[in-house]
Amino acid sequence: MSQQNIQTIQNLYTVFFRQDLPTILALTSPDIHIEQSPELPWGGTYHGHAGLQQFFSALRTHLENRALPIDRYLDSGTHVIAIGRTQGLIRANGKPFDVPLAHVWELKDGKAISFRPFIDNPTMKKCLE
Repeated sequence: MSQQNIQTIQNLYTVFFRQDLPTILALTSPDIHIEQSPELPWGGTYHGHAGLQQFFSALRTHLENRALPIDRYLDSGTHVIAIGRTQGLIRANGKPFDVPLAHVWELKDGKAISFRPFIDNPTMKKCLE
């Protein structure tokens, strides 16, 4: 089951960059819970598919994500942790960003039920200035 969970998360990253909303929704629970640090303009807590769409909208309002190189996936049974970087441009000022990340996903029955993205907030906040 764990390799299947890693594959699900890899698929989610692929379809995120294609902006393939139907497939994103198919790979996530209708009750998905998203929580990112409120220190960031797109941070906060989001619930369900509507919340997931709000999170993506807020994220895209502020960032143009160009790459998400994931160096490593860690399987922890019902959780998958993706470790890597997020890269792109800040929309408001055109500054590039390249920030370390750790994404913690929880899965159940082959679907993501929780997403907690952790990034280097101080570095990202400097890019936002």
